[in-house]
Amino acid sequence: MLLFTVMAVSSVTVLLAIYLAIFTVNIEKVLVQGGANGPYDQPKGPWNGKFKMDTALVNITNTLFSKNFSISGVSSNCYQCDYQVLRQNAYQYAYVILDTKHPFKLFIQTKTNMNCTLKSYHFQEYKKYQIGIRTVDEEDKLTCSFDEYPNEGMQTYFPLFVALGVLIGMAVVWILITKTCRKYHLGARWGIFDDHESLINAPEKPAKQKRLNSLDTFRGIALTIMIFVNYGGGGYYFFNHARWNGLTVADLVFPWFMWIMGVSITLSFRGLRQRQVKKRHIFIKIIKRTVILFLLGLFTSNLGDLTIYRVPGVLQRFAACYFVVALVQLIAGPNEDSQPTGKWWDPIRDVVVLWPQWCFMIMILVIYIIFTYAIKVKSCPIGYTGPGGIGEGYPEAYNCTGGVASRIDEWIFKDHVYHKGTFKDLYRVTVYHDPEGALGTLTSIFLVFLGVQAGITLYTYATHRARVSRWLVWSVILGCLAIGLSGGTQNEGLIPINKNLWSVSFIFATGSMAFILLAVCYLTVDVFDLWNGAPFIYPGMNSIAIYCGSELIGEHFPFSWNLEEYHTHGEQLLMNLVGTGCWLALAYYMYYIEFFVKI
Repeated sequence: MLLFTVMAVSSVTVLLAIYLAIFTVNIEKVLVQGGANGPYDQPKGPWNGKFKMDTALVNITNTLFSKNFSISGVSSNCYQCDYQVLRQNAYQYAYVILDTKHPFKLFIQTKTNMNCTLKSYHFQEYKKYQIGIRTVDEEDKLTCSFDEYPNEGMQTYFPLFVALGVLIGMAVVWILITKTCRKYHLGARWGIFDDHESLINAPEKPAKQKRLNSLDTFRGIALTIMIFVNYGGGGYYFFNHARWNGLTVADLVFPWFMWIMGVSITLSFRGLRQRQVKKRHIFIKIIKRTVILFLLGLFTSNLGDLTIYRVPGVLQRFAACYFVVALVQLIAGPNEDSQPTGKWWDPIRDVVVLWPQWCFMIMILVIYIIFTYAIKVKSCPIGYTGPGGIGEGYPEAYNCTGGVASRIDEWIFKDHVYHKGTFKDLYRVTVYHDPEGALGTLTSIFLVFLGVQAGITLYTYATHRARVSRWLVWSVILGCLAIGLSGGTQNEGLIPINKNLWSVSFIFATGSMAFILLAVCYLTVDVFDLWNGAPFIYPGMNSIAIYCGSELIGEHFPFSWNLEEYHTHGEQLLMNLVGTGCWLALAYYMYYIEFFVKI
């Protein structure tokens, strides 16, 4: 009967998704996409009357027929970039397709160096604009007019709001159904809900310690968002990684996953010590898990071209960090669950018991900083951490994307690194940079260790208030450090927040948010029992299987399908939500049949 219920709920979900698709797609089909690939690349020939997502059309009309002109532009998201030529040798009429994700500046110039500038303007998606080159003033400067066509363009975020409303509505309906079934004891009769309560909210055996559902919920939230953004995130820029410096939703999930692994390491080692497992057996387990994670990473992140077979990757980074942090726990981990009280350092004894590990981890951070900012490498300014290309440091740093980090990867991995990157089209970069490269592993190790600290706090203090208050203090400390290092700006700080380099400010910022998220999950799920963690708890309990599956078959139906060339945000959002929802449903089914993958 449970399977029937799940199928029924899934059918309702599909019907609502189809409604969402029809509703948003019909609205958006007025104008559909077409045009260029990068923010500066322009289509050839006359405009075909179609738009790509996140683009707008600007027509330029020249009434001074004796003046040929060129159009240049630059995105405000392109830090320290010069104007890039969009069209040149235009005579009477020209058009450009511009990116609407960020404000854009335009510069129009004639062959006689007369010019006019359109200061930074945030164009609206699917909208048409008109620039007219009218007259030449007394100082030989062009006079340009700027107007909008009467078409309304498109409400870019409307499909997102519709989807959010549908999901909230489904959640409310599900809550009402579950409450009704429990009130009238229909769960046991129909075969639903009763198993969830016994397996998740209560221990299976009296002798077994209660499972912290907040940890699985935290892990499931990170994994669900990761799948959604990996599948495309509806084409919205904030569900994609930052081009270089900065922080988006997509940038949070991987470091959160790393951080919660540190918490799990702490609890795992506590159990091993309580069972008095010998250190050599623990060491063998560490080696085994490291090798499995690394091999799974190689398997899931590559297709088969051995000439460019990528060695670094997500699970590979997990493997390296797990090995170091677990080995440190084995060698220098606290031997007792409780430490002597009554000392002056009693309020911070969860930190004091880790002082040898703190010394080692701070040394790792110092090594990262020295390599990043104090070592000179060929063709790079010392301490350079920019994107290269036409951005910061151009032209001297044109081939210096990522600075020392990329040079280390080039030396270790040769051509076996990530060949793509969200920064490449914006900064016109021609070299490779791997965001999961060798140098960034050092700061990732420190981030995992911050999770270890959260885990130590969890079992050092018995009261909820003591645990949560310390997590929040850590969040404030790390947040202040992140803001201080980055200057509270995207690009101007001492150490900008940068996921591509896993900068020190990046791990502080994401670590700060991880402490807050764990506190929220802990209070709502484990303390006040306001939420059972569903649906995120299910992928959180089977994270390795769900992640690997989403990577291996994510391009197959029903997780994704081929969209038309001129698709819209609504269509892509529908596909990505359905794909993510399928994995949530599969995770629940795996939980129901008690199928869990452990390594």
